[in-house]
Parts: sequence; structure tokens; C-alpha cells
Amino acid sequence: DVPRGTKTFGVSGSSEVKVFMLYNPARVAEPAGRAHWPLDANVDVVVSVDMASKELNDLKVKVSYFGPQETDALGHSVLYLTGVDISLDADTGRTGRVKRSPGNKKTWRWGSGGSGAILLVNCDRDSHGSREDLHASQLSSLEDLQDMSLMVLSCSGPDQLFESHKLVLKVSLSDSRRLRVYCARGGTSLSNYKQVLGPHHPSYEVERHRGEKDIRFHVEGLAFPDADFSGLVSLSISLVDPRPLSEVLLFTDSVAFRVAPWIMTPNTQPPLELYVCSVTDAHGRNDKFLEDMAHLALKANCKLVVCPEAENRNDRWIQDEMEFGYTEAPHKSFPVVFDSPRDRGLRDFAHKKILGPDFRYVTREIQYVGASGLDSFGNLDVSPPVTVGDTEYPLGRILIGGSFP
Repeated sequence: DVPRGTKTFGVSGSSEVKVFMLYNPARVAEPAGRAHWPLDANVDVVVSVDMASKELNDLKVKVSYFGPQETDALGHSVLYLTGVDISLDADTGRTGRVKRSPGNKKTWRWGSGGSGAILLVNCDRDSHGSREDLHASQLSSLEDLQDMSLMVLSCSGPDQLFESHKLVLKVSLSDSRRLRVYCARGGTSLSNYKQVLGPHHPSYEVERHRGEKDIRFHVEGLAFPDADFSGLVSLSISLVDPRPLSEVLLFTDSVAFRVAPWIMTPNTQPPLELYVCSVTDAHGRNDKFLEDMAHLALKANCKLVVCPEAENRNDRWIQDEMEFGYTEAPHKSFPVVFDSPRDRGLRDFAHKKILGPDFRYVTREIQYVGASGLDSFGNLDVSPPVTVGDTEYPLGRILIGGSFP
């Protein structure tokens, strides 16, 4: 579009458009006064807008070209623009609320001064089913949404643009096995919440209604951090132009979550519930033991739960079977029972009697060989908060029993 004889140029734009000049001062001198910029490969024009357009092509940038005398313009070029506001946001500030974040949402930093959104593993049971909520392929109750982390897609701009372009929500194939995402359309019916991402579903073309500016999603974790999983997962939204022969990616915004770990609680914490077994052996029933434990529980002001023989199948070692901890995010925290893989008489107790609404459950399968004595949780403990040398362990240090030789 540049006319012959052009030496300099000037740029102007609509009131909503900001125009910036980028140049190399070692090669280009900034024009003084009302002089125009030299037409030079070392000068770039950058434009931006701060709000979404109401209509297609309602913004413009005008470039005027001048000869050596810089009197009348030799010609003009006009670039028509459409402003679109697209952002994917979660509770990266860890306040319990989702806010638009101008910072880097792709990174995640530990600590009270850190940033990054947090997911909870949805392994309690809010409905009347027999398994944890994370195993349900569909949302089973609206209460289940309270256990999930909110994510909001902002998508403002002319409806015509979104009708001719695609918004694609994505997660990597490996991360899709560790989370599930529901799209919320309001209302009080379970049918208003549709699963859009999860195992075997790594991408979703967002259904945007005309005039819709914010679309809400609920995200749940499916796996705790483990030896082969750091806990970090990332989701992205992309604006795609499908009209060329091959789709063109125009813009992408991403947000990272970390799945909250299972945290073990030390025995120095005040007791809330005490679990014991009623058994019969060669010496008879352990009624005296149960009476003593009931007396101690009363003094400690905690609840005593007695597992009867029909449920423990004469397995008295309930401390070997399970360990208690918790998982926590800014919007909610849960106690979580960790079920040992020892799988003796008490194998089903934690799952049948402790798992429930707002009480979560996790176990760890033995992959190749059967459980050993070291898989019994009498060999698993955690210290109170401790400092070792210059290193602080505010959540204590986990202790695992050893064997000799």
C-alpha cells in the first residue's frame, strides 16, 4: 500500500486505540516536533485496545505516507480492528474468590506469599452411591460443586465474531486423567452442569450463547500428588479461526492448578474421634479394653467409635489399617482417611464406615507384589512441626518404620 516516493509516515487511531512506536535508537532518530517517522525496517507500530468492540470493525488505525517535503500526504492506509476480551481465570490469589489476574497465571509458587490456583481431589461421597464422587461420570449432586474449584472464562466482543470463530478449552492428554471439568449454565438442575473435560476428553469447543460475557466452569481433581505426579495441571482457552484451509490459532490464555496434597496429622493434635475394635480371642472378649478406652475418650472429650466383630472379622489392628490426614484449598478443607493396602479383616472398614459427605477417602494399590508388614500403618507416623538444622518442617516429617536385617 506504500506509494512511490514515500520517506516518512504518521499514525493515528480511534479514541479507544492506543498507538505505540517501537524502534532501535541506535539506528533511528526519534522525530522532533510534528515531524513524521522514517519509513524504516527498524520502526514498528504496535496498537492495543482496552475494551471489547460492540460491533465488528468498529475501531481503526490510519497510516498516512509522506514524501521528502512532508507536506500533503501521498496516500493513506486504514486498518479496521475488532477488540475481543478473552481471559481464563481461577483463584490464583488464593483468596477463595476468582478475580481477573493480570499476572502470569501459568506459574505456581508455594508459600503464603505465593500464587497459583488449587484443586481438591473430590474423593468424598456426597450422594447415596457406593463409591467416591470422583468415580462418577456425571455430577451426582449440587453439593458436589462446593468441593470443586471455580474457573471463569471471560469472552466479550461482537457476537458475529464468536459465531465465525471457535473457543477451544484444552488440557494435555496426561493431565486429562487427573482432573474433570464441568461447564455451568446456572439453574438448580443437575442437567445444567455438563462434563466437558476429563479422562478421554482433553478438549472442548465452548458453547457460547449470544451476549454471553462470562462462562463458569467447576474443576475437580482425580488424583493426589504422588511419586509420578507433581500435582501440577494446566488448562488453556484458545480463539481459533476455522475459515482458512487450516485452522489458525489467534490467541491462547492458560491457567495452572496444583492438586492439594494429602497432609498427615500428628498424634499431638487434640483427638476428635477414636476408633477401636471389639474382638474375641483365646482370652475372651476385650470388653475391659473397650471400657478403658471409653473412659479415656470421655476425658479427652472425643467420640469413641467401636468397630464390631462382624465388620472387623477379628482383625484388631485398626491403626495398621488406616491413617488420618486432610487436604485443603482456600475455599474448603476436608479430613481424608488413608486406607492401607494391607487388606486384612478391616479391609473395607474405612470405605464403608468413614467415607461420606465431606469426609474423604484414598488408598494406594500395591502394583506388583502383595503387601508387607511395612505397608501396615503402625509403621507410618508424622512428627509435630520441627526444625532440623536450618530447615523448617511446618507440617512435620513423615516417619516410616524399617526392618532388620
